[in-house]
Amino acid sequence: MWWKSLRDFERDLKSADNERIEVMRQWASDHEDAADAPGPGRAPKARRHFKLMRVAAEQELARREDS
Repeated sequence: MWWKSLRDFERDLKSADNERIEVMRQWASDHEDAADAPGPGRAPKARRHFKLMRVAAEQELARREDS
């Protein structure tokens, strides 16, 4: 599972069921944490990218709960 752009990630959120969205949210969160880890693997731009994906998944779940 890998999304190169936020647009692709958001497109897939629209067609995913709630369980899949939770998996996508966890995937983005894990990658966000890994990109923020100290050391040579730290990548602030990647962290922001994965944070946007995590937030998009959380917003989609919230939107579905409100509907």
